[in-house]
Amino acid sequence: MGLIGNLLGKKDTSAGAKKSETEPPAMAEEGKYNEPCSLCGAAGTEKKWAGKHWHKKCIRRMKHAAKGML
Repeated sequence: MGLIGNLLGKKDTSAGAKKSETEPPAMAEEGKYNEPCSLCGAAGTEKKWAGKHWHKKCIRRMKHAAKGML
């Protein structure tokens, strides 16, 4: 799944889908929202940006990747 799929929240539902090695480990549910993160899919998100819920670490990673596209 690419960058656009992560921003739009599309999930790969195939049984053979592998998790990428760059995914952060599952975080404890201590966040402000009890919604899954748009990037890693773990619950316990802290921020809401672009209509999606994010962990602070994941939003920094996605904003950095978006800067490279401009």
